[in-house]
Amino acid sequence: MNSQSYFPNYYAVEDLFVTQEKVECKVNTKLLKMGFLDPGAESDDLNTGRTVNLPLWYIKELKVNNPYFTVNVPDIYKNVHKAVCEAETTHIELGKLHPYFYEYGRYLTPYDRNHIVGRIVFETMRQRVRHLLDISKSSTEDGKPEHRLDDIEQKLYDSGVKTNTMFTNWLQMKSNKLLISELVHEHSKKRKRKQLDLDGESTSPEQTRKRPTI
Repeated sequence: MNSQSYFPNYYAVEDLFVTQEKVECKVNTKLLKMGFLDPGAESDDLNTGRTVNLPLWYIKELKVNNPYFTVNVPDIYKNVHKAVCEAETTHIELGKLHPYFYEYGRYLTPYDRNHIVGRIVFETMRQRVRHLLDISKSSTEDGKPEHRLDDIEQKLYDSGVKTNTMFTNWLQMKSNKLLISELVHEHSKKRKRKQLDLDGESTSPEQTRKRPTI
């Protein structure tokens, strides 16, 4: 997996964590023999109007406009909505709200009938990316903002700190050692090997055999 990718692949650990999350859903039609999904159900059937928590990986297999369940938007996105409107998202501790705030919202966006989750996710990142750039330039290991960042922001932050350190070292000439590239190194080894073979052929036993003395 590419650690900088916004869309992790099927086997990514981050993707597994996100899709294990439970999402509150409202039952739209009576489902026979599905009462086990609701711990508080009084019958074997799942009646209309009941609320159940289903894992995200299961919801993904359902159609957006399926007749069985309506996905309820989690409160974490409702709480961020006001901050987004006021352009005050930089002070929010996304890591505490949800460690995979953006990825979780991306999965929920197609099921949001009010179309607010997608805008919240986009606006939150847009407002925070400049702040993320600033703290990656000025932060140290001791001042790492662990709880303020979600997983994607943490990866961007670590990458920004690493890049800024490399750039600073380059300006201070701490990393000015020129290293031979691997391609050139391999080519040099082949030339040396070829030269040794040629030297071996020029000094073969037939050519170095001495004439008999008369």
